[in-house]
Amino acid sequence: MRIAMVGWEYPPFKAGGLGTHCYGLTRGLADKNIHVDFYMPKTNKKVTSDNPNLRIIEVGETTVFPYDRPDDKELEGNFFESVYRYNDLVVEKVKGKYDAIHVHDWLTMKAGVQLKEKLGIPLILSVHSTEYDRSGWLSPNQWFIDIEREGMQKADTIIAVSHFTKRICVEKYGIDPDKIHVIHNAVYPIDEGEKQDLVLFLGRLTIQKGPEFFLHAAKKIIDYGVKPKFVVAGSGDMLPKLIRTAVNLGISPYVIFTGLLTEEEVRHIYQIASVYVMPSVSEPFGITALEAISAGTPTIVSKTAGVAEALSNCLRVDFWDVDEMANKIISLLTYDELHRTMAKEGRREIDLFTWDRVANKTLEVYKGVMM
Repeated sequence: MRIAMVGWEYPPFKAGGLGTHCYGLTRGLADKNIHVDFYMPKTNKKVTSDNPNLRIIEVGETTVFPYDRPDDKELEGNFFESVYRYNDLVVEKVKGKYDAIHVHDWLTMKAGVQLKEKLGIPLILSVHSTEYDRSGWLSPNQWFIDIEREGMQKADTIIAVSHFTKRICVEKYGIDPDKIHVIHNAVYPIDEGEKQDLVLFLGRLTIQKGPEFFLHAAKKIIDYGVKPKFVVAGSGDMLPKLIRTAVNLGISPYVIFTGLLTEEEVRHIYQIASVYVMPSVSEPFGITALEAISAGTPTIVSKTAGVAEALSNCLRVDFWDVDEMANKIISLLTYDELHRTMAKEGRREIDLFTWDRVANKTLEVYKGVMM
């Protein structure tokens, strides 16, 4: 079986969970003797494969990232031109005999639709997030929604990363639920480290990820008399506002803003954190929660996150309920037995979340659409 897969990022060029997923999935499929050609934009970082069944093919160049959202000045400018240009180049580049086209998210949907028509083969679409997620459900951009709806309608089958995401595809985009398969994400485990008195938020600093709620919970914890370090790791357009919020709340001596971390630094911060918090407003899945748990870090996740439906050994909270968020963080910091149990059972459960499982389930979808 030969698959032409079209993406936008691949380690070491990675902006989020989409790159992690494409890496794990392609390698998992290649290990099963599935031949995958992965098409992606050319970058200034060397992207290679050590598996003979997996080829990384770079096409053109772009400065657009998977989670970018253009501001008003860019609505008619280089942002959209860059996306369209990449999709056109992929359509030109993909030639030869393939059994299916597999594309990921809105950035590659137009190429997928055109390649389906050009090559006359099935189109599989993986939905990792929607415009409603990325906008935090505040003023979603109709341009993105129209592209997503067209891609979902014209795909032969859809893979959603959670039942949470499947519901959005059905309710907001009008897609037949029988067309959508749910395959949860996986994780490459991280070794556990020596824990420090540190509460971690790690992610893009955007409305979608809920970092402001993390800071307001931190304020309540400090006022209660528990005073760990609160680490806000990542970069994004909300950083200046978050720094001001920490100052205005009077908690800046207890908050560390790290900026963008390297892969090695991310692994280290997971290993030493005592608690990980993912307070996302809308999170299709949330691979970071799996990564934290794999490192032995008890984790609190938003109820509006796909990972909340997949995991048993995590604590759940409404993203807006900073009182309950603070209560759960305090409990994990002060009750050693609770912390030990969550860490131990979480690491045991994480063994189920393998990329081999994801590859097997994806292969079932491929076979079903080719019948």
